[in-house]
Amino acid sequence: MIVPMKKLSLLIFYDDYQTFIDSLREKGMVHIHENKARSEKDELLIHKLSTVKLLNDMIQRLKMRGITEQIAQIDVEEEQLEEHLRKQYHNLDHLLQQSVNIQKEIDLYKPWGDFSEATIEQLKEAGCEIRFYSTTEQKYQLEWENVHNAVQINIYKGQVYFVTVNDEEDSIKDAEIYQFPLEPRLTLLRKFNETKLQIEDIQHYLDKITVDAITHLEHQCEKIYETTDEINVRNASDAIIDGKIISLEGWCPVNRREELEEFLESKNVFFEIKGSTKEDDVPVLLKNNKFSRLFEPIGAMYDIPNYSELDLTPFFAPFFMLFFGLCMGDGGYGLLIWLVSFLCMRKVVPAIKPYLKLGEYLGIATMIVGILTGSFFGISLDSVTWSWLQGVKGYFITQANYGKYLGGYNPMMFFAFAIGLIQILFGMGLKIAKIIKQHGFKYALSEIGWLLLIIALLVNYGLPYLGVALSLFFTYLLYGIIAISIIAIFLLNSPDKNIFVNIGAGIWNSYNMATGLLGDILSYVRLFALGLTGSILGGVFNMIAIDMTADLNVVTKFIVMFLILIVGHTLNFAIAMIGALVHPMRLTFVEFYKSAGFEGMGKKYSPFKKRI
Repeated sequence: MIVPMKKLSLLIFYDDYQTFIDSLREKGMVHIHENKARSEKDELLIHKLSTVKLLNDMIQRLKMRGITEQIAQIDVEEEQLEEHLRKQYHNLDHLLQQSVNIQKEIDLYKPWGDFSEATIEQLKEAGCEIRFYSTTEQKYQLEWENVHNAVQINIYKGQVYFVTVNDEEDSIKDAEIYQFPLEPRLTLLRKFNETKLQIEDIQHYLDKITVDAITHLEHQCEKIYETTDEINVRNASDAIIDGKIISLEGWCPVNRREELEEFLESKNVFFEIKGSTKEDDVPVLLKNNKFSRLFEPIGAMYDIPNYSELDLTPFFAPFFMLFFGLCMGDGGYGLLIWLVSFLCMRKVVPAIKPYLKLGEYLGIATMIVGILTGSFFGISLDSVTWSWLQGVKGYFITQANYGKYLGGYNPMMFFAFAIGLIQILFGMGLKIAKIIKQHGFKYALSEIGWLLLIIALLVNYGLPYLGVALSLFFTYLLYGIIAISIIAIFLLNSPDKNIFVNIGAGIWNSYNMATGLLGDILSYVRLFALGLTGSILGGVFNMIAIDMTADLNVVTKFIVMFLILIVGHTLNFAIAMIGALVHPMRLTFVEFYKSAGFEGMGKKYSPFKKRI
């Protein structure tokens, strides 16, 4: 949910301004209303923010090294640290490029094998002109060996490399004289090894100080943010009455109003706390239960809601967990996700724990789906002959068990369609609630009509298809709901406009609904497809491991089978994990957010507070 905010207006005596601002920062509860026009022109603020960007870029570059334990401390002043590290990476990049260039020159010698350059020089001094050539296999002529004393050295990647030995200069028309690097091969090898050692030294140095450097860079960022916070507050302040009074506006969560009033009453300031209006740009603070809060980072990847709409996090969280489980589709993989998340929970910093807790929930969802569908590390449990499974094999939700009731189709495909339809209808209900909250009930009549129309049509035609007979009274009731819904859709979609505008808008909305709804529902079939693909691919790797080791002895069979299963299932797990994260996010951000009328563009609540 979105925490209600109260608008705070302040009048502060100029002489008390700095003292009051410092006290306000200590409390850390007021989001200062930003003056964007001033901030965008503030050169000092722009410079500070550009510095923070450089620091964050370096932090991300260091984090990519994957070092998690501090090995050594860095002996560089914090203000000079980013520049020092940038020079290290500049030197490293230069050396890496240099090593690539040297390797290319060394590779030019490769087709000729290992030969003595000193011997070549001695032959030249003796009057023998040795020339190096290359040409294609098609152009090479054997007669050159007699006419030009040609000697083949190597055939490499479709090219013939040969030399000619003559007492005087000679040339061959259909071959090119080979251009060697300016430096001898041994010199290049020495340079390459020296460069490699320099690269290793820098890499080792960076590995040692990575964790400590990240800590100092993050601390420097926080110090700069404290400065930028002060600049933003200064830009948001207006001097009135000949500069003797400073006015300031901000926002405070309603649950901290009493604490704020008590604080302000102890200061020499005038204040007013009131509610927001539709025109106010109110910051957004989300407050959800322990379960839904885990999914807030996922929602933030798209956008946060604006203050006037609903927070969709608690509404998409259960669906996202279910979608993830359906996409992974294997109980063994779910057990692995849960186990890794559970074991790592005790060893990570507090900031990472919510992500691991989310991993536990996603692992549990995957295990449940795997148990229901009878898939465990690619093993199809409904087809094995294990005696302890005989009593439950018939209950697995598989095509073999339930396809006969569904025209031979897989029941999970129908479940994917059903859950998609449920989420879209649920989203439409949330959209109705949002419109009522923002504009009033009469503006939601058209959306209510669409929701009732779809539900009535599904009941009227869906239940008889499933063999459920409807009474005459209930049938007429459904027809009545359909008729009322059509009236709302075509005549009440724009309450403030005339009937012809309403009819036109109704026709246009009908076209969009007819073309969009079916496509949205069909998008959910990917849940079934991804889960089925992962299970099948896991089974294929199991089959390969069994078939390829059938004729091996016990020890060799165990080793080879183990390697095949580890490599195969690791690959399958990685592919399934990507799909299980990407596709539920797509269904959430596209299909569900669209049906719920999500607007976004919210501004995150960021109170003016101490950072370090």
